[in-house]
Amino acid sequence: MRLSSSERPGSHHLPRLTPAAPLGRLGTMEEREFFNETTESRNHTITCPKCGQAGEYKVTWIVRRKRAQLPRNADERDRARFAKAQSYMVRRDDKLACANVRCRKPFEITQLQSIAFLTD
Repeated sequence: MRLSSSERPGSHHLPRLTPAAPLGRLGTMEEREFFNETTESRNHTITCPKCGQAGEYKVTWIVRRKRAQLPRNADERDRARFAKAQSYMVRRDDKLACANVRCRKPFEITQLQSIAFLTD
């Protein structure tokens, strides 16, 4: 009896791989389908870490507000996810330049949260 190359002892061949199934299951909705997305600028008082002077800065946020109704093509899992969903904001800006004319150095925003939940 003759062994094939994959059955021989010491053979280092890997088994054949089948194509992977698409990520997620069919029918599952994306998170973005639960929200209306807009961009807003808000003023915040931030202190420059280099010179120590506080100033008013416009920070850009991506605001995701929960939709009033779930889209029609939702299944039971989507309904459960939608019930738990909450409106929130994601900070878009990571760096600012100091407003002080003598400083003007760029600095990272560490004094603000990167995600903030909204109360509707």
